[in-house]
Amino acid sequence: MFERPPNWKKLLTVELIEKIQNSKEAQEILSRAQKEYIYWDKFKYYNFPASVTPQEAWAFIKLSRSSSSEKTPIKSISSGDFSYNIPKSLYQKLNFIDTHGAGLLKSFQDKPSSSQTSKYIISSLTEESIASSQIEGANTTHKIAKDMILSQRKPRNKSEQMIVNNYLAMQKIAQWKDLDLTEQMLLDLQKLLVDQTVEDSSIGGRFRKDKDEIVVSDQITGEVAHVPPKEEVMLSELRRFIEYANKTEDKEDEFIHPVIKASVLHFWFAYLHPFADGNGRSSRAIFYWYLLKNDYWLIEYVSISRTIKQSRKAYDNAFLYSENDDNDMTYFLLYITETFKKSILQFMEYFERKEIEIKDIKANSPTSSKFNIRQTILLQYFSEHPDESIDVVTHQNKNGVSRPSANNDLYRLVKKGFLTETRSGKKLVYMPNINKIKKLFNFNS
Repeated sequence: MFERPPNWKKLLTVELIEKIQNSKEAQEILSRAQKEYIYWDKFKYYNFPASVTPQEAWAFIKLSRSSSSEKTPIKSISSGDFSYNIPKSLYQKLNFIDTHGAGLLKSFQDKPSSSQTSKYIISSLTEESIASSQIEGANTTHKIAKDMILSQRKPRNKSEQMIVNNYLAMQKIAQWKDLDLTEQMLLDLQKLLVDQTVEDSSIGGRFRKDKDEIVVSDQITGEVAHVPPKEEVMLSELRRFIEYANKTEDKEDEFIHPVIKASVLHFWFAYLHPFADGNGRSSRAIFYWYLLKNDYWLIEYVSISRTIKQSRKAYDNAFLYSENDDNDMTYFLLYITETFKKSILQFMEYFERKEIEIKDIKANSPTSSKFNIRQTILLQYFSEHPDESIDVVTHQNKNGVSRPSANNDLYRLVKKGFLTETRSGKKLVYMPNINKIKKLFNFNS
């Protein structure tokens, strides 16, 4: 059962403020709590001095938070506007993201090269489409889903269709990065996301109606977590949402950090829940769109949803904490920026690892003088996975090369006797000649 914080305003008195201000121990604990910016469910277990109850301490820290908050354009269903604070931990996360996500990667001399760009973007889009769909219930293994996308195989079930839809949607978002957002774009996005995955196809490409009776529930307990605004309010707020998304903050006093604004858009769209299905995937896609629009080029190379999936409960709680603690969006901002930071770090580690692997292959592989790096990596893969096969489209997408280059790679390996060309239905596939490959790598056949 989700726990809401106590009504701090009823507890706040002049005497209470003076009592806490005069307690050095209480001040030190509250300073740590503010730095960590924790919610009531953890705050109440802090070891406060006997003279101060957790409820009284909560009232004091809430006074501090509310006095320094910034308003957002998001109106709460119950009352008031959503707002946020910028604690030092949020500054740190934003600084990391700006340094690595909009400028040059700190560890590298430049962005990935043109030969790497297509490969890494395809990989990222694949990871994002799989994870974002799995967050919403798609049930298939990562390997099957990845093989499906890379080979462009037709989906066999609803889960696979969700993933393909998400992949196409993310490609569409990248195409829209120089455009202003419109209602029609949102409708087109949702229609693409839910295509052939919902029982009632009429919900695709339209906004929800009151008669749809849409609520957000806990997938395990069934407990209702959020009741979106009524249709009339939702449509009115959606117009404000689009206006805000397209607004350029030219004046100094209007400036809002792009990552904060992208996060506000993410939260706002999920809060409005304008569709009967596809809201979560749409809100994460809009987050990507806004960051791409504001030159955060690295967002194309990372998968936010993969990191969210690794901490799904914390993602859900970030929404709940923000909605149930006086509309304080700081919880959500801290979660999203930390997730973005982790995604960047994961990409940096992956990039560095792959660069080291390629250098090692070029320097030490017995095939480096005979074949290009793509062919060498493929032969090494087959030496460890003799039962696998590959087709031209998969080889093309895995390596981010043209169709003729992929064809030439495989044809040359067939000609040299390392691969055998065969058919699987209408498609040509290439099987490894494992004895010859193992001999090449000095393995015992």
